[in-house]
Amino acid sequence: GVDCKDCDIAIDKMMGQPFAEKFREFLVARDIPTSAFGVILANPERSKHLETATLTIFGYPIDFVNLRAECYSQNSRIPTIQFGTPMQDAMRRDIT
Repeated sequence: GVDCKDCDIAIDKMMGQPFAEKFREFLVARDIPTSAFGVILANPERSKHLETATLTIFGYPIDFVNLRAECYSQNSRIPTIQFGTPMQDAMRRDIT
C-alpha cells in the first residue's frame, strides 16, 4: 500500500550519468519534455557508494544506477559495494 516515489533503472555496461545523458538526448530529439537532470555523486561516508544520475520525465523522477552487489561484514551494518550482476542487484533490492 505504499506509493512509489521514483523509478530505479539499473545499468550494466556504462555508468548512470552517460546513460542518462544519452537517454535525455533521445527524449529531446522526440520532443518529450524532461526536467531536473542531475548527478548525485558517490559519498561513502554517508553510505552512498555509487553515483546516481536523475532525470524527471512527465513529472516522474527516474534514477539511473549501476548494477551492484552488497557484502556485509559481521561487525557492520554498512555494506561494501561492488559492481554486480543482474541477479546480485535484484537480490539486494527491497521489492515492495
